[in-house]
Amino acid sequence: MTLTFLVFLVIRAVPSEAVVCSPGEYAVHGECCPMCSPGQRVQKHCNNFSSTSCIPCVGNTYTDHPNGLEECRRCKFCDEELKLIIKEKCVYTRNTVCGCREGYFCRDFHDEDCEMCQKRTICPPGFRVSSPGTVTSDHVCEICPKGTFSAANMSMVCTPWTRCEDSGMVEVKAGTSASDAGCGRGRDAVTTGAVTGLIILVLLLIPVAVFLYWRKKKKRKQYEPRKPETEGLEKGEEALVLVPENGREIAIGIQETASHPGVLGL
Repeated sequence: MTLTFLVFLVIRAVPSEAVVCSPGEYAVHGECCPMCSPGQRVQKHCNNFSSTSCIPCVGNTYTDHPNGLEECRRCKFCDEELKLIIKEKCVYTRNTVCGCREGYFCRDFHDEDCEMCQKRTICPPGFRVSSPGTVTSDHVCEICPKGTFSAANMSMVCTPWTRCEDSGMVEVKAGTSASDAGCGRGRDAVTTGAVTGLIILVLLLIPVAVFLYWRKKKKRKQYEPRKPETEGLEKGEEALVLVPENGREIAIGIQETASHPGVLGL
């Protein structure tokens, strides 16, 4: 007991700057006091008669290591204007951890925590994503090689152009890095299609032509002049015949002669 008291007196006699405390202790007023646990702070430092008095952190404060602090640390604020979001909420033993909102990556990363975010690059049609972005890096885009294309944003692969000849067609539109090649039918197929269409048209027109011819013939027959009635007439007598002209019938005089009837006129 006397030896312990003498060691205590020696420690008290050493200036505070020269005090070296063991792990789990902190120096204050030339003495070594036990530290408070994470999530706590010092309410009252130790003395010759009592150990360190600790109380929990409250409110928006924390301590994440054993400490001799008289005040808990303030929790970090994730600034939305810097596109930061809360990734891990602050608790009494751990500070807030900030991350980036969707579509952004962290350009200033420190101790698993982000300080500032930057918008990610969007790889447009005609490109592919050669290297996807990470928490701290942007996407890397690469243009599609000749003979391939990508038609959407953020394509992971470039698709080869369609080979029209493989399906018996010909290329009517060249492919680009952002669009596929366009295929169409060849000249022979187009000609065959045109001839087929013409034959169908002719077959449809034949019934129409026959109908029109029949109708015209029937109409002509309706207006055919009637044969004059000359039987029973004496030589030199006259007969009247109705003849169609300009949509109406007119009377024409017919005179019986020795050889054949003659037209006398109106």
